[in-house]
Amino acid sequence: MAIDGASGIPLIRPHTPEYGLPDVAPSTGPVDGSFKAALESAIGGTNADIKSAQAAGEAFASGARDDIHGTMIALSQADIELKFANNIRSKVTDAFFEIWRMQI
Repeated sequence: MAIDGASGIPLIRPHTPEYGLPDVAPSTGPVDGSFKAALESAIGGTNADIKSAQAAGEAFASGARDDIHGTMIALSQADIELKFANNIRSKVTDAFFEIWRMQI
């Protein structure tokens, strides 16, 4: 039996209510710069965590703090957040260049 759509069932389901797919209306809300705010918040949080981890490492090295476990957790968390921020930067840069290469 060949699948060619001749049986009355379309090969690609159209997006209509009769097939049970919801109609999605485009967002008409105002653009409030939420992406910019989210990005600034994420970068600010990452920067604050890196500074606090650096302070914890310096306090441990100077002998003012003797919690090696907490220091290593703080340093590891800061390292993970920095790698995550770098991956996001790379993805945004790749997306920019992909859009830039598009032909209109």
